[in-house]
Amino acid sequence: MIKSEIKKPNTFLYFAYGSNLWSFRIHINNPSAEFISIARLDNYRLDFWRYSKFWGGPTATLVATANSHVWGVIWRLNSENMADLDEQEGVHNKIYYETYLKVFTPYMGAFTCRVYVQKINPLPRGDNDPIPVEQWPSWTYKEVIIIGALEHEFPEYYIQLLEKIKHNEEKGCFKMFCLLRRFSRDKPCECRVPGRIPRKPLKLNLRLKRMKRKKMHP
Repeated sequence: MIKSEIKKPNTFLYFAYGSNLWSFRIHINNPSAEFISIARLDNYRLDFWRYSKFWGGPTATLVATANSHVWGVIWRLNSENMADLDEQEGVHNKIYYETYLKVFTPYMGAFTCRVYVQKINPLPRGDNDPIPVEQWPSWTYKEVIIIGALEHEFPEYYIQLLEKIKHNEEKGCFKMFCLLRRFSRDKPCECRVPGRIPRKPLKLNLRLKRMKRKKMHP
């Protein structure tokens, strides 16, 4: 695909850097999404903020940071699906706001894309500052991001950075996503399971996390 073929009438470009890196995830709510290229956003860092009950931890956001960058994916969507994307990102609930930023592709130059950033972001921090447990994503959310990065063959060093991100051990909606992923390939099982399946409640115990952290880093 050459650069002149990227922009089409009644479409827009969207830069994803969180869970929507994974093509399976974005197509759940946005079936018209078409992969264009991986891309790099300069002078921003990837961070996690604002707890999501759905994911079991904070979700991804961009924080302006000099000499940092974030890798992501450019998707092309039909303009009629913009409202669906806004709804998924919680724009109407004032969780994220939309903006337009220039990102750089490896082979096709720069593109200005629609990007979503959280309304309230964490404060700047130094490279060696400890990351508070409130900013640790869930295990599931982190895995979804890594799956997307592997799927689209991000640079190896960036995948290693994603793998080093600490998580809060919560599973969030992982079971539901496993079922969706399976049913997207296979016919669902029609067996009847008697009774209810007991499930341990998923809770984020911040006090326990802090105590464990103090023991690890006295």
